[in-house]
Amino acid sequence: MADELVDEMVARTEELLEEKKIGEAEQEANELAKIDPKDAIAWFVKGKVHYLEKQFDDALVCFSKAAEIDNENPHIWHLMGYCLISLNRLQEAEEALAYVKAVQPDNVEAITALAICQILQKKEQEAKTNLFEAIRLNKQLSISIVEHFYESTISTSQEVSSSTKAMIERAIETLRILHK
Repeated sequence: MADELVDEMVARTEELLEEKKIGEAEQEANELAKIDPKDAIAWFVKGKVHYLEKQFDDALVCFSKAAEIDNENPHIWHLMGYCLISLNRLQEAEEALAYVKAVQPDNVEAITALAICQILQKKEQEAKTNLFEAIRLNKQLSISIVEHFYESTISTSQEVSSSTKAMIERAIETLRILHK
């Protein structure tokens, strides 16, 4: 019975997130973690809610708890990688995303995020390798991820140097040309 309830609550939380009802999703996720604090998915869903609310420290706590319970779940490490990028903990993000790539070699989102993380660390060769791999897997998706990440995070960041921003802009232009 408890497993069915948890499954229903996870589905309901995901549904609320899709409907952009973040407050309700947060309440559901909090209740989910209380009902079964040893369920990795409960902590993952709670972390996802915090991540979407841009509460990255809280999200990281939840993802870390989820990873303690289920250390091999690539979905946990994937979102943890995004969260770590948002917190500018780039080496840790790279490790999390490299793990996802190792266990899910066709995961375009993770490979693209790994490339972005490497760009931010000025690891140009590794970034180029991963970006071209992501493009090979799905050009349109990888380009849209880079563009979205640049527009939502990099272009407005005071922490990213103008030379790094320019390098990313050049990469985006190159991607657009390759995509045509």
